[in-house]
Amino acid sequence: MTRSTPAPEHVQQLSGASVRGSDGEHVGRVRDIYLHDATGELAAITVSVGRLRGRTVLLPAVAIAPGALTELFDTPSQALTLVVDAAAARAGAAPPDTAHADPQTLRRAARALGIEEAPAG
Repeated sequence: MTRSTPAPEHVQQLSGASVRGSDGEHVGRVRDIYLHDATGELAAITVSVGRLRGRTVLLPAVAIAPGALTELFDTPSQALTLVVDAAAARAGAAPPDTAHADPQTLRRAARALGIEEAPAG
């Protein structure tokens, strides 16, 4: 399993998982999971940031640290770790209004995090 290809039985484990930045600070919890239509690979997640504001950010799969998904699935109490710090993640792009994140939306979300290369989906 690669970092962007969780096994189908693991996808549900992402929902509600704690997310931490590369600095170890808490970002929020996974709210929604986006998969590529053609391949079923993980495309992105949305993370609920803050309890009072209720803001949600779109984090493309490229923002998830290598090996973080495997660690999360092996140890469910483990937080999902990102390649960007918590402040950058919290300032990320808003998710699309629809339940679909196209390649352009994923690239925009990656750029908002300071990640220039996002795989086309």
